[in-house]
Amino acid sequence: MQLAVSTLIIYRKEVTDLSSTINDNMDITNWEIVDEGFHKLNQVNIKKLKEIASTRKIEYTVHGPFSSVNLAEADKALRNMFMKFMKASLTNAYKLEAKIWILHSGRFTPLTYSFPEKAWEAHNNSLLKLSKEGKNMGVRIAAENMLGRYELFNSPENGRKILEDVKSENFGLCFDIGHANLLGGINSFLEVFSDEIIHIHIHDNDGKEDSHLPVGKGSIKWKNFLDWLEKARYKGWVVLENYDFSDVKQGIDFLAGSSMTNNP
Repeated sequence: MQLAVSTLIIYRKEVTDLSSTINDNMDITNWEIVDEGFHKLNQVNIKKLKEIASTRKIEYTVHGPFSSVNLAEADKALRNMFMKFMKASLTNAYKLEAKIWILHSGRFTPLTYSFPEKAWEAHNNSLLKLSKEGKNMGVRIAAENMLGRYELFNSPENGRKILEDVKSENFGLCFDIGHANLLGGINSFLEVFSDEIIHIHIHDNDGKEDSHLPVGKGSIKWKNFLDWLEKARYKGWVVLENYDFSDVKQGIDFLAGSSMTNNP
């Protein structure tokens, strides 16, 4: 297990430079790049990030676009447009030599909420194509558990269905503990999945709002989670997902006395 930091810390800061953020925080060697918004990846910043990585032994993962993308869109023309964005992001991850590329699961639309089989068919088609592309590039893909009744991956049962639909060694799950807490199901996720969780996002909340609070500042029982990490012998990344770097630091300090002793 290795701690890492998400560039969600600059997601709401339009003028902040992506590569400078990483270069200015020399104590952090594992970064998850959020590939959308004001700081999405492009040829210029990929080159800068690789140069930083080569001199400081930094490693990256990439979080694919999520704001306006729906991989379960039943309309083929729209879905093809979404897939174009996602494949471009997956290619960015490959160029950055990222180990894992994270995606948000699809969601029901007003139409597919009434015809859920159409959403699942579209979702399966999208994930199979992306998984194949990722395998060809040598980038593992992780689907993240989400929130709300319109999300396909909003329960352990649906996560299991997604895994069975894709059936690829290159495909696994990104467990977001904050999302699971809002659904009241952290333990149920951890009990159902073990080997399938290849990536983890951590942040806290009050059980009501997805506020991405510092670890230890909400209602999550972190000891149970840390015990699971040890029992499962989890060796992947644990990414602190906060909107501000000071919140990340609070989370690191909170975890410092636990079995989570590796620095990000």
